[in-house]
Amino acid sequence: MRLPIQQLSVAELRSTLRAAQLSLDGFSRATAETGSLIQSWVGGVPVLAMEHYPPSDVQDHQQGFQFFYHCHRAGGLEHGHVHLFAHATRTGRRRRGAGSGPRSDPSHLIAVGLDARGLPVSLFTVNRWVTGGHWLDAPTTLRWLQQLGLHGVPAHAHSCQWLAGFVHMYLPLVERVLRQRDRWLARQPDPAQAMDNPRAEVISSARLDWAGDLQRLEAHAQRKGLTPP
Repeated sequence: MRLPIQQLSVAELRSTLRAAQLSLDGFSRATAETGSLIQSWVGGVPVLAMEHYPPSDVQDHQQGFQFFYHCHRAGGLEHGHVHLFAHATRTGRRRRGAGSGPRSDPSHLIAVGLDARGLPVSLFTVNRWVTGGHWLDAPTTLRWLQQLGLHGVPAHAHSCQWLAGFVHMYLPLVERVLRQRDRWLARQPDPAQAMDNPRAEVISSARLDWAGDLQRLEAHAQRKGLTPP
């Protein structure tokens, strides 16, 4: 699924281009430093299915965000994926403890599939039973993602920059898969029971061509006079 570049206003194009450049820079720095984006979390150890990398996750207590990398799907284009969470109340408000970071359980925002080179290949949502936490509807989830900064984790600064820029770059497609997830839930006879149905794991998804979208975005921005040729 392509990023809808032609539909972006000039202001949105500027913002998307800036996010894309930040994301690419973070990816390049992580790759130069550790060999790949994945290795920036794994640290050279064998990647075991279902384990979190890094082991204690990447946690920005100041902003209330958390993410980790893991793998458990055999075959296909995906090597593993990043799960991104927000520490939020049931109504989606930010919640922090006094000087000790968030007090609530992390609630899932979005997942990003990566291939073995560390290149993003998909966006997807999962059912509530997969990750636990509160179920945040699409508008609430988008508000969190629009605020995504991830500035408070020096040990993983490059991957944080990649992820924050990547999410902002792909907000139109993120919104699409989130609304597809919500429409799926609305069609269920018993939504509460559906959230705990183990036969429903990945609810919505979009395949990506990150490198292709970066090239298309830069070319379109040049045609608009927003970047030097």
